[in-house]
Amino acid sequence: MEEEESKQINKTLNDLSVKMDNKIEELTKSIGKTLGEKQEYAEGKINENPLAYVAGAFIGGVIVGYVMSRGKGCCSKV
Repeated sequence: MEEEESKQINKTLNDLSVKMDNKIEELTKSIGKTLGEKQEYAEGKINENPLAYVAGAFIGGVIVGYVMSRGKGCCSKV
């Protein structure tokens, strides 16, 4: 009796494992497709006006650098 239950449990676990693997593969493909579409859209927008995006990245980097340098000065006084 216990052997039959154990076999049934193993079969059920194997079936669930296969179903999960299929779902994970399906989701991975869906995410890859979506990311590819978003990447194409972003590349198109950047190609329309590259200077604006480079300037934005530069300004963002300056702001982050400024904020990080202020944090170091604050902590070293303690």
